[in-house]
Amino acid sequence: MTEPVSILIPAYNEAFFAEALASALAQRYADFEVVVCDDSPGDAIERRVRDANSRRIRYRRNPGPSSFGGNFSRCLAEARADLVKFLNDDDRLHPDCLATLAGIMAPNRAVTLATSRRDLIDGAGLAQPASASTAPLSQVSAMMLGRELGDFVLVNSMNLVGEPTTVMFRKSAVSLEEGRLFRWGGAEYHCLADLSLWLRLLAQGFAYYHAGVLSEFRMHAGQEQRGEEIRLGCMEEWLAIIRQARTAGFLSTPALWRQALESLRARVLYGGPLERYEPAARERLARVLEEARAELDAYN
Repeated sequence: MTEPVSILIPAYNEAFFAEALASALAQRYADFEVVVCDDSPGDAIERRVRDANSRRIRYRRNPGPSSFGGNFSRCLAEARADLVKFLNDDDRLHPDCLATLAGIMAPNRAVTLATSRRDLIDGAGLAQPASASTAPLSQVSAMMLGRELGDFVLVNSMNLVGEPTTVMFRKSAVSLEEGRLFRWGGAEYHCLADLSLWLRLLAQGFAYYHAGVLSEFRMHAGQEQRGEEIRLGCMEEWLAIIRQARTAGFLSTPALWRQALESLRARVLYGGPLERYEPAARERLARVLEEARAELDAYN
């Protein structure tokens, strides 16, 4: 049983785009399209698309600069298929990625999200050691309750589901707030944008995890995730997403709630004493610690 799939590339950085596009077109799957939403300032990405000369590609030049979330939202709106696979413009898919994940999701409508193990690569495309977040969820491929996977992620303060490139999901299962893909509970997520979407999907059904590697996540110097400001924002977003997730039915017991808050506090302090930060950053991190502690104290 096959079902159409839309591969969505919210493109901005031309450096690795050609590799990402080639990996999309190399899929060993019969029925798929590739949608490129171009938010770059130049024409290099458009030229790469023309050079590919593939009828599978639909190219869209954004009318003006979009935000990070805006480009993802535009890509999703363009998808013609219900099964959707984002592909970041610096990542790569393995040739059997669509066939494997769609092969599970097509006959199993209760599965709202499918993911897999992924490899880390560097700017040159060379394999890098696995990180804590890319360690296998399981040694064997498995179906699991979405809420249980969501709780596991939250109590570890770590996105163990994967980046946008890693996951396939159903467009029809996505609820949007004000047309924004990464808005949840009135908050716009950036650092945890993908996780804000995964949790909404996990709340609705089952997840599938494929134990084999189906994609490659590239770490390189140009990524904004490496900045100190992003790290500060991540800590604040973790507190917000823990609270929002609880209203959606995750962390339903006091024990799970405490674990999630304690894990967040440990994550903040892992970066070292607050004294090492500039005053403004120190104040922001201290606020996260204080608010998490206040929530913990309410249960003691």
